[in-house]
Amino acid sequence: MDRDTDYFAAKRNPGDRYKVFDPKDPHETNTGPFFWRKRDGRLRFAFEAEEKHCNSGGIVHGGLLMTFADLMMCATGTEGTDDNGVFTVSFNAEFMASGNRGEIIKARAEVVRRTGQMVFLRGEIYTDDRVILTCSSVLRRMRKS
Repeated sequence: MDRDTDYFAAKRNPGDRYKVFDPKDPHETNTGPFFWRKRDGRLRFAFEAEEKHCNSGGIVHGGLLMTFADLMMCATGTEGTDDNGVFTVSFNAEFMASGNRGEIIKARAEVVRRTGQMVFLRGEIYTDDRVILTCSSVLRRMRKS
């Protein structure tokens, strides 16, 4: 296998225990770490909110939540395909509540529609007792040649 094949193979089927999503991605490594798993056929994502994830008001930074949401949408958008990835064309987010330091912040998404070139998704970021953010995304598929 070539380098690209190994990279994309490693980003499929994470198993049923949480593991770091992409330890080679410098942005996600510096802003996360973010974790994922696959249980009951669905991808789930999580991170523990640390001080570095918070804004000066002491709550989880909205930009970090949007980064986490984009990661979740892109991973979900390629799930079950042999695509070489996706890139975000459109992303919308609505903040519903705040996340706090020390909480486990979780996320899930679902594909609403997949066409030959695009994927349409919706998702949410949540804790055990509240929804923090809802989002939708349109992704462009990078199909194998």
